[in-house]
Amino acid sequence: MTPGGVFAVVLLALGILLAVPVVEILGVVLVVIEVARAAWSRGGLTDVRYTRHVDRQKIGWGEETGATIEVWNRKRLPLAWLRADDIATPGLVVRERALLIGKEGDQVLRNAWTLAPFERVTRRFHLTGERRGVYQLGPVDLSVGDLFAREAAAEIRSEPTPLLVRPRIVAADAIHRRDRWGGTDRALLGLSEDPSRFAGVREYAPGDALRRVHPRASARVGRPVVKVYEPSRDREVLIALDVQALDGRSWNQAHDEEMIESLFVIAASVARTLADERAAFGLAAAAWTGTESRLALLAPTEAPGQLERVLDLLARLSVQPSVPFERLLGAIARSTRTGTTVILITGRDPVRLLGHLRRLERNGLPVILLACGADGEAHARAARAVGLRARAGRLDGPWRTATRLVVGGTTAAPSTPAGAASPVGATGAA
Repeated sequence: MTPGGVFAVVLLALGILLAVPVVEILGVVLVVIEVARAAWSRGGLTDVRYTRHVDRQKIGWGEETGATIEVWNRKRLPLAWLRADDIATPGLVVRERALLIGKEGDQVLRNAWTLAPFERVTRRFHLTGERRGVYQLGPVDLSVGDLFAREAAAEIRSEPTPLLVRPRIVAADAIHRRDRWGGTDRALLGLSEDPSRFAGVREYAPGDALRRVHPRASARVGRPVVKVYEPSRDREVLIALDVQALDGRSWNQAHDEEMIESLFVIAASVARTLADERAAFGLAAAAWTGTESRLALLAPTEAPGQLERVLDLLARLSVQPSVPFERLLGAIARSTRTGTTVILITGRDPVRLLGHLRRLERNGLPVILLACGADGEAHARAARAVGLRARAGRLDGPWRTATRLVVGGTTAAPSTPAGAASPVGATGAA
């Protein structure tokens, strides 16, 4: 029995013993209140179903998705009031209602109802995010009141609803062109062949695989000849995103979030241009993704849905670096297939990465630098001066209102001094 119940019983007993009618009536009233409170405390949240559903769990920045909250009192006991506080991740925006501060200091979406027996109520909201990221609505703190509007029971139900907001995409100038016939650039490792496009035959040479021998043509000319296919017109591309906008140690808490968000918009826009070209592309970044891995690596592929996978990964990336960017370049050099073009997107001076970029080139990974930020033009010129292919990239406004990614400058690098690493353009991908 609660302290209030004990007090009500004692007061009623005193009123009876002392024969004081006022005390007796007051004791009866308190007993009735405590009995009602006990009834709603035991069964107030029993058979109360609370569900939450979003129409789309993945949206682009600037879009909205509908959300449905349904509460159903599935018993004979009426509910004087039922309150639901859904904990909302900071940055989540509900169009129809302002978020309040909950019991634990978190932002909550608060709803309240008065429910008759077996009554079901549905409410619709529209959700979006202030910026790209992973948001969550829930868990929910449910509390119910008795007939006298006092809180009788409370319960937390851990049923969060996730919402992933992908980065904004704007129109972008082409950065990477596909392989083509002719030109003055020599292919360092040869062009990959497309087995679906037969081009003819040639004389057999030592080292040719036996499966490439053309039996009928060999019998017709009296000597072994092998099949020749046209080279593939697509190169694999890996977007390497530097999420650290300011120089210094990677674990330094100081960072320019607006600049970093613009880098995410640029990376997403570049990914869409590659998808439109039907190129095989992937993404790499040194940032947290909500998992134990310190590096985010998505291997290049031209499979359907790759753009959506890249955008999902960009949405999950943190604005704080997980490891120095140099470690990411080392991992790319070890794990990426030879011939893959690396598009490096950074807002910092790239000359400090010269040794790591040279290593990528020696491993057969051509690099195209996209220097962004206020000093993008200067950084691109400095990179070209040391033999890198570089271009300056900038949005034509703040990332929230920009309409285009402008890529300026040339990717051409000056002649490489003797003994230096080959220019990135030597692979034929620009």
